[in-house]
Amino acid sequence: MSNEIERVRGIGPVAAVNLVKAGVKSIEQIANATPEELAWIKGIGVKSAKKIIENANELLQLEKNIQQVLNSIKENFAKNCPKCGGAFKSIYIILGPEKRIRAKQCSVCKFYMPE
Repeated sequence: MSNEIERVRGIGPVAAVNLVKAGVKSIEQIANATPEELAWIKGIGVKSAKKIIENANELLQLEKNIQQVLNSIKENFAKNCPKCGGAFKSIYIILGPEKRIRAKQCSVCKFYMPE
């Protein structure tokens, strides 16, 4: 659990253990804390607490932005063929007498992609 909060710049293994002992278990808790709250924890001063909180907020924002980009790629990838950009149509692929799967097929290059 302390490994998760070690992702924040300025928090090493010892500080992470001290934070977990104090009940701080997530990056969100660090980002929402005040410098005075973190300064009560052994080995963290007010100045370093301010920087740690700032770094935690930057990390959370970065992860949010990455997730938005991934969602956008996923949406666009599902709409258009990654090979040629053609439109997909839904089809069934017959694998056996009682087994078929639903897939998307590009109307231009016939590329298949599972749904």
